[in-house]
Amino acid sequence: MLFIYNDFAGTHTTVLAAAYHLQKLDPTREPTREEILACHNFNKLAFSDRGKLYFHGIDEDGNKVYTMGRGISTILVPGIYNLIDMLIEEKAINEKIILSDTSPTVPFRMRCGGLLSLWMKIDVLGVPLLVAGARQAYQVIAQLVRHTKNTANTTTSQLVMLENKQFK
Repeated sequence: MLFIYNDFAGTHTTVLAAAYHLQKLDPTREPTREEILACHNFNKLAFSDRGKLYFHGIDEDGNKVYTMGRGISTILVPGIYNLIDMLIEEKAINEKIILSDTSPTVPFRMRCGGLLSLWMKIDVLGVPLLVAGARQAYQVIAQLVRHTKNTANTTTSQLVMLENKQFK
């Protein structure tokens, strides 16, 4: 099975979701600044990285976990969904694939921090806001990951796209 966590930048909540999914972060407690900043690709991707899939690891059940930023595009994820669906119909893909949107979990602090750090290159202000936002949202992100895994384990569909609007 493949899990693909996606949002606008692909470098904050997606990265945290991948870390919770892979048990690199403990979902039962607030992560430290060091743990957040040590997450693979946290606050490290650029605008040109949108649309690329980044591999984060293999979970305890042997499933691959990826992240992706989609930018402002409203068609990228549905386009990927349709491409995967066609490949499934053509028997070119045999794995179950779960696309999970993490953007509903992004708190205001993280939005501001991303704007300051990624777009304006003011890390001295942006990074503390990103860390505060990550700490604020850790329970919701961990809950989204549990929901994503549960859906994957209970659905009979080979391809699922989760918008996760209930996490707003």
